[in-house]
Amino acid sequence: MAQISTDELRVKSLIYEGLERNQTLPVFLTSVKVVGGVHTRDSLLRTHIDPLLAKPYTTTTLLKAVDESTQRLRSFGIFNSVAFGLDVAPSAKNANLNYIPLEGTLLLQEASRIKIKTGTDIGNGDVSAYATGSIANLFGGAETLSADAKVDSLKQSSYLLNYNTPIKNSSMWSADFTGLVTTNERDWASHEETTRGIRVKAVGPGVLGGEQEIGYEAFMRTVGNLPRHASTSVRTGSGESFKSSVFNQFSVDKTNSIVFPTEGYKLKLRTEIAGFEPNNKGDVQFMKGEAQSTFVKSFFNENITLSFGARGGLLWSLLSSGKTYLPDRFFIGGPNSVRGFYLNRLGPSDDEDSIGGEAFLSTGVSLFSRFPNIAKESPLRLHLFANAGSLLGIDRLDPSRTFKKLVSEPSVSAGVGVIYAHPVARFELNFTLPIATRASEFPRKGFQWGLGMSFL
Repeated sequence: MAQISTDELRVKSLIYEGLERNQTLPVFLTSVKVVGGVHTRDSLLRTHIDPLLAKPYTTTTLLKAVDESTQRLRSFGIFNSVAFGLDVAPSAKNANLNYIPLEGTLLLQEASRIKIKTGTDIGNGDVSAYATGSIANLFGGAETLSADAKVDSLKQSSYLLNYNTPIKNSSMWSADFTGLVTTNERDWASHEETTRGIRVKAVGPGVLGGEQEIGYEAFMRTVGNLPRHASTSVRTGSGESFKSSVFNQFSVDKTNSIVFPTEGYKLKLRTEIAGFEPNNKGDVQFMKGEAQSTFVKSFFNENITLSFGARGGLLWSLLSSGKTYLPDRFFIGGPNSVRGFYLNRLGPSDDEDSIGGEAFLSTGVSLFSRFPNIAKESPLRLHLFANAGSLLGIDRLDPSRTFKKLVSEPSVSAGVGVIYAHPVARFELNFTLPIATRASEFPRKGFQWGLGMSFL
């Protein structure tokens, strides 16, 4: 049996004598033998193999179909290698057929099924320890069971258990089930927030080559552990609240780099409806929408890069009182958001606490340039930016007034700095200058540094 890797796949002179004289004969793939993949269910493999069988192909169309099938199998992430071999069926050598029968061999090398990783992270005055583990191809159908645990010196913790499985053996659609317990310090609002619950979602392809998520969340949120200096608004908003919601999210990323893109665009849209049971007075009830976009373009052989970002969101309570809860409100400001403000310190406040808002709009434009006399491949860039953002509570008697203020009365900052585009994350050190702020906000003049993968 001649075995040919997918990367070099071709039908050579192994086709029986006479094929070269009659290129009009179609080819048929009569059977496929699977070698390897002992932990993988036959039903999963057959979903991607059987559509190849008993169909007339030309040599070119067969190779394309085989390549697409093997690519789908690779996308599950459970194989180190997937290869396909073709040969003429023995019955063809002495038969007078009006087609050429072929036999295929699918060669599979399974990846390691169990992965465990532990470690520590040190940074920004915090020391954390983490442990992650996963079992791939759990039941032979490309399922994955994973667990993550993380604790740090700031008394923050996160525990997650996740199960992911393809839907009907599809390499495109999957079902995702997550149970989680997280505790986070919200220093900007003088409280600790604990979230316990489940998330169920279906994930698949969306328009423009993006990804679509449709799901349900059921979370119990606890706002507690308040310090003595906590404001009246935070104390009033403390306690437990239960959120039962459905959501839809679309995202597309056409940039050429996750950390520091120089060309392309990305877009994310998310909508959520919570507490849709009208007789359940204890549920959180709202409609919420959020949008993010980034457009990047380079000039002069990528010596100059221009980036424009915009984000916006709206939270509308479905309760007659118009009440919203701290865990559901928007918080913006900081080195990864509107620069020139302390983390999540832009918008409404009570005493020293930022209490969030129900409507926000933020925009940013950044100009990056290479350092003079430094190699083109250097990850260092000069950075010039201007940011503007507004975060407000909604005036339910006149919502249009809120939206006008969002656009016409933004807080503004500008600055200059340097970035380092590491393969893992992007580091920024900027000198920021707040230009226009509201009395309730917490601007930050001077040096500000940020670390992450997403910046305004």
